[in-house]
Amino acid sequence: MIFNYKIADIVFSADIKYRYTYELMKDYIADEGEEPEFAVAVTEEDIENERVLSPYDVAAHVLEFTALYRKYIYVVMDRYDAFFFHCSAISVDNQAIMFTAKSGTGKSTHRNLWMKNFGDRVTVINDDKPIVRKIDGVFYVYGTPWQGKEGMGCNIRVPAKALCFLSRAEENSIGKIDTISVVAKMLNQTVRPSQPELMGKLLDLIDGFLKQVDCYDLRVNMNDDAAVVAYNGIKSN
Repeated sequence: MIFNYKIADIVFSADIKYRYTYELMKDYIADEGEEPEFAVAVTEEDIENERVLSPYDVAAHVLEFTALYRKYIYVVMDRYDAFFFHCSAISVDNQAIMFTAKSGTGKSTHRNLWMKNFGDRVTVINDDKPIVRKIDGVFYVYGTPWQGKEGMGCNIRVPAKALCFLSRAEENSIGKIDTISVVAKMLNQTVRPSQPELMGKLLDLIDGFLKQVDCYDLRVNMNDDAAVVAYNGIKSN
């Protein structure tokens, strides 16, 4: 089955085999008349390669969805100044705030606190793998179909404002950190290409992204006021 999709304002066609992939991507089907700029096809070899990479016994339809994401991101990184970033991204007053941390730290829990405290001012862009894309010198955070186990996100774009490195602590605190020191942390939370040219492109994109956004060390205890402390710290800068 071949469908045209539009993700991060980029139209492409995808040849998919499983209904599972179609259902997860249906909110990103391109409008009629929007022509694809490139094509992606997931082969049986791609699925088997994902099986080798996965530490778990995963069904083929799930592996197809992952393989599609991997093939798509290499194209858009090369041609469209875009990269995936493993984080929970929210929009607050039309500014994107991203929370990243080791698995199990509580990104989704902290995201819920923002929704509880700020209500309709908060929209979840993507809770697992948003796309960051540079357009005319400005970095935007986009929703994608790859939304994590809770399936939270939407098909929007929001200008990037802040990146928070989340950790647990007894007391809530937030402080700005030197962006130079976070490049390695960002690389650990994205897809790193094996091709030297693409890796250089990714490093250039991260460098530009860090010049636009403020970066924070955010330590939280997951009480209700954790989101308020974070918001006030970001707003004050």
